[in-house]
Amino acid sequence: MTYPGNFFADVQAKRDPYRFRFPIEMRFVEPNIDHLIFNTFDFPPIFHRDDDTNPDEIRRDCQRAPIPRKGPAIDVEEEPLLSNHPYVNRLWQIHNAEQMILDDLEANPDKYQGKKLSELTDDEDFDEENSIQYAQGTFKKTKLPMTILKTSVKDLDLEAALAERQHYEKLRKEAFERGEKYKIYKLKRNVEMDEYDLIHWRRSYEEREALMRDISCRRALGLPLVEPGRYADPSYFKGEYDPEHPLYRFDYWGEPKNSEKSKQERMTEAHNKSIIGNGKVWYEMSYEDAIKLKKIREAQGLTQEDEDADIDVDDSEDEDDDEYDDLVYSILTSPSLDSSEQPHVNGTESSRLSDEGMFEDAA
Repeated sequence: MTYPGNFFADVQAKRDPYRFRFPIEMRFVEPNIDHLIFNTFDFPPIFHRDDDTNPDEIRRDCQRAPIPRKGPAIDVEEEPLLSNHPYVNRLWQIHNAEQMILDDLEANPDKYQGKKLSELTDDEDFDEENSIQYAQGTFKKTKLPMTILKTSVKDLDLEAALAERQHYEKLRKEAFERGEKYKIYKLKRNVEMDEYDLIHWRRSYEEREALMRDISCRRALGLPLVEPGRYADPSYFKGEYDPEHPLYRFDYWGEPKNSEKSKQERMTEAHNKSIIGNGKVWYEMSYEDAIKLKKIREAQGLTQEDEDADIDVDDSEDEDDDEYDDLVYSILTSPSLDSSEQPHVNGTESSRLSDEGMFEDAA
């Protein structure tokens, strides 16, 4: 677009440019072409930054609709409380490493002669990224998957673990001298694990109470339980790829015969098979009319045998021809009237050829 002559533009700079997504704004004053610029797009453009971690916040700043996401399949308020602190696994690993070193100290005291437990170092450089290794181990002549957890000696408190073991050994000897049995219930590390689990459970309980209070207040005030527009309607994700759905399996043979989509096709196929023996019905009546007539006859209590008897009386002159038609009619009708008796092969219904008849139910 070219404009002969001068033009005036209004440039506005924000005082704190780091607080705004558009720190500099320009607006044409003369000629005013805002209707040509801002009406071209439904939403203003998005300028991404390196520190952008929340896409919903960016879309909210640009006055766009949030990213459609599925609603949670579970009710958060009905979920059980959490009591497994994530750091407990790490404590368990440290506890086992300390006890293994102390067991080795008792079995091989010469190996640690003249060494302090606090001054022990790793035999090789400890790589935290590769601290977990997977291998195979043999147990009772059976190969089983094995996980190796490498732990640095710097993370262990060996002196405290040794003092604790010596203290319990002293108490065990004193109990043995008195003729009593002494049992160690929990070590220091086990008590620490229980404390972390209790903290985690209490935090989960407080979050549950806060959630229930929030839900009660929202219901009392008539407010929605979730942010409007936060979750899209389930129909929005209809037809989306789902790896757990049988439709996307590698051995999928087609639309399952028990679905709504193939229900009409299955009824049409059974109807066509049932009327092949009677050519008049095939040409003089549509499928919808035949279904209506069938319902009327069922309401009157007429069965298929009664209809066949009436046809035999009316067509006594063509008895020889009707015998062959009735034979074909009976063969094609028996496996088709009841769709539930049709054989299923990998979710699909099928018929097979046999010596007894053209179509026969699969065993």
